[in-house]
Amino acid sequence: MKTFFPIARAFVLLAFVLLFAASCSSAGPGADEKVMRWAGGWPRPPLFQGNSFANGGIGEATNYVFEGLMQNVRITNEQHLRLAESVDFQEGFVEVKLVDDAVWHDGVPVTSKDIWAYYMLNNGAEVTQYMEDIEIIDDKTFRVHWLEPYANDIVLSFLLGQDKQATIPYHIYGEYVDRAAELLAEAPRYSQEEQLLKKGRFGLQIDDALMSEIDKNWRDFLVAGPDMPVGTGPFTISRVTSSDMLLEKFDDYYLADQIKFDKLTIKNPGSDGAAAFALLRSGQVNYLDGTPPQDILESLLAANKDLVHFKMLDPASVGILYNQAMPPFDQNEFRQAITYAIDRSKAREVGNVYGREPTISLTGLVPSDMENWLKPEVIDSMRDYSYNPEKAEAMLIELGWSRDEEGIWRDPDGVRPDFIIGVNGAWQNGLMPGQIVAEQLTAFGMPTRLMAVDGTVYFSNATKGDGMYHMSMDWVDIAWGFMFPWQSIREVYEGGIAKMMHMPRYAEDHEDPGKRNKIDLRLTSYDGVEFDVNEVVQRIPYMDEEEYTLWFSRMAWANNEEAFGINLFQNVTGTWLNQGKMSGLPLESKIEKYDRNMPVPETEADMKEVLKTNFFNSGIQPYIEGQYRPKE
Repeated sequence: MKTFFPIARAFVLLAFVLLFAASCSSAGPGADEKVMRWAGGWPRPPLFQGNSFANGGIGEATNYVFEGLMQNVRITNEQHLRLAESVDFQEGFVEVKLVDDAVWHDGVPVTSKDIWAYYMLNNGAEVTQYMEDIEIIDDKTFRVHWLEPYANDIVLSFLLGQDKQATIPYHIYGEYVDRAAELLAEAPRYSQEEQLLKKGRFGLQIDDALMSEIDKNWRDFLVAGPDMPVGTGPFTISRVTSSDMLLEKFDDYYLADQIKFDKLTIKNPGSDGAAAFALLRSGQVNYLDGTPPQDILESLLAANKDLVHFKMLDPASVGILYNQAMPPFDQNEFRQAITYAIDRSKAREVGNVYGREPTISLTGLVPSDMENWLKPEVIDSMRDYSYNPEKAEAMLIELGWSRDEEGIWRDPDGVRPDFIIGVNGAWQNGLMPGQIVAEQLTAFGMPTRLMAVDGTVYFSNATKGDGMYHMSMDWVDIAWGFMFPWQSIREVYEGGIAKMMHMPRYAEDHEDPGKRNKIDLRLTSYDGVEFDVNEVVQRIPYMDEEEYTLWFSRMAWANNEEAFGINLFQNVTGTWLNQGKMSGLPLESKIEKYDRNMPVPETEADMKEVLKTNFFNSGIQPYIEGQYRPKE
């Protein structure tokens, strides 16, 4: 397996989650108890219930209450064992041994049947497309047998790692689990060839009538279960109101000795970002994710000398997606010209001053991670889209465009452009950069205006029909899960990004079932190989390292050449920690040197330490390891 350079994604969550020092009335934590304070949202009672799959789940408490076999760490691609004592991949199957002393919050031991139950009932989980069956060896050992041909271990391991398998205790939900297993047993199996095209769960051919029964059983499950969640994690939920949640340490947790806090209080602050920073400034907050604009960051550090801010690269970039259903963005050369006409440094300065500017258009890979997956010579040969308005002008003239007496460009038919960039009006990372790009293009002679709309309609506007926008401001070159580029490249071809760019697709009733509603696109790579994108994407999970490195290189190079969009800057996020209230901060020897305003780490070792602080990148790993402790 490759060595991965750690980076970290984030949100500049001005309106999100703070750590709140709240006294939860007379039922709140005692003065001598060791309390961690958090913030976030959850379904308001009476909608709150113990079933994590119900609408809204259990909100911010999820990672403290529920666990999986493993914890994926975003960016570094590390995996920490949790409920799994060992995970042994062998030819055709993986054998997993559970920790001996794991129990559910109601005291019932965790067994292999609980993992089987999770996948029987939650049979739409992505990894079930590669599973043949789950064999229970004994109470603490099971095997997942894979469908042939076998996918590569790196894909299978990460797919397993992204699931929280300990969320469906069999002793509570057994009737729904058994019903799901009965229904699945009625389905015939696809042939090996059909399975590769259809990707059926457990390789099963499930018709509409059977799927209706499976869905009905799932809906019945969603309204079942206890009032409070029953998981295996280090904390249990003892009280929930519309504004407060109190969690208590689970004394029978199998790693209880490493959990240094007695209680966790969570406050629901709504969407008031200003309140979050006020509490951080006043010292009522132990922890907060996100990197705000530079002036806010520096003012917070100046106001509270206990605060430390750690920065890290984010596996997500801010950029613009071109709508290929709207001329002239259906022309590759025009998209290239527009990309040369944009000065990304101006966009970065207002969007994230700490961000990193690439010179590519859009590849489908996180820029800082490209060297881990692509051939070096291919990266060196990629077209450089550094700001070059002269080149943009020459390309437009070659396409038949010309400027009128006012310096405004006109297309070959003499028509002036009137471009629209759509953006979610509540997304600060994109709103200001989008305005800068609109102003730049207008100044270049391509009249462009930014259209900021409510987030509830933005995606629909961008994707319905031919779309309402010529360009969409959004996250690009992203790895929301793990960093194996199969996921991020699929976003370009199949996901939400593809829909906003209006990638050409086969019809839903295409005669070839394997192509229905899939991308209909052929590209040419750096070595002259022409390939069908859909076919390659389907094959990647089954490739070895040499082969997928070749194809990632080909696709990234071709995507960059096509200029489907422009990556303006790779985001930088961070974590706030209060060293006056808690111990276990990373890189403690360097905090004073940087006056508590830590730079993005340059070494892999330092990045791994900083990365673990970020809730979105490694969950609650610092708690599990006993790194975070109350200040003595």
